[in-house]
Amino acid sequence: MQLHAATAQDAPALQRLLDDTAARDHLIVPVGVADVLAGDAWVAADAQGVPVGVGWRRDGAAAVVDVRVHPRHRRKGIGDALLKHLLARHPGGPVVASCDAGHARAQHFVRHRGFTLKGVVFFQRWDGELEDVPRAFKNARVAVGADAAADWALLQAAAADTWPPPTVTAEDLADPAVRTRVAWVGDTPAGVVVATREADAWVAGGFAVLPACRKRGVGRQLLSDLMAEAAREGLGVVLRVSHEAEQIQAWTAALGFWTYRSWCYWVLDPAGMAAAG
Repeated sequence: MQLHAATAQDAPALQRLLDDTAARDHLIVPVGVADVLAGDAWVAADAQGVPVGVGWRRDGAAAVVDVRVHPRHRRKGIGDALLKHLLARHPGGPVVASCDAGHARAQHFVRHRGFTLKGVVFFQRWDGELEDVPRAFKNARVAVGADAAADWALLQAAAADTWPPPTVTAEDLADPAVRTRVAWVGDTPAGVVVATREADAWVAGGFAVLPACRKRGVGRQLLSDLMAEAAREGLGVVLRVSHEAEQIQAWTAALGFWTYRSWCYWVLDPAGMAAAG
């Protein structure tokens, strides 16, 4: 087994690996090769040069690592080698890894490599018609994000005391295909929602309101705006909510969201990294 940096030339073979792995392991969320190559990605190949595993890291609001190994090639140290290689390339931390709450093997893998459980996130979804969109309070003005750097700084400030961290990156906000909306209270930005388009839904990878502007209907207005656009396009809306955030769960349930998946987030701190190395 050899490791090499992933390149665009690896894309077709990597996509086949990712698709076949997801098809054989239904607790894995499918991922596109473009998302893998957007990070620091490394390929594990067999003696014939065929990819049997891939690992990658993306740095955004949090440093996130992911490793995928084809089921036929597990228990051979491939995932361990990929993870250690990524950690060695990016010393320091912390680093986040995640998996389905029901995926016992994946949880065993990260737990025995120094990761500790940070918490569980509920993936929630809304699918409705335009008439199902909850009324907003109109306490803020929602506008298209016009300055990616300023919008990213706003998201970081607003989400600093919340969990889970945003999944979008600063580079994502500069992508015209990513939907960014900012809520303004007077002349002051108060909150932001950043959503990426998937096949059947807008996924809110960043959604937060500044602490001083909460409990004024700003978050409801941002979310209602996203829900209305999704309804017009025949799409759903996906959110992530911490299992500990009971008040937010009650709020999203009242807006029509339902939980369809539970996801565990694991964190490796610098001390854990030293142990894992």
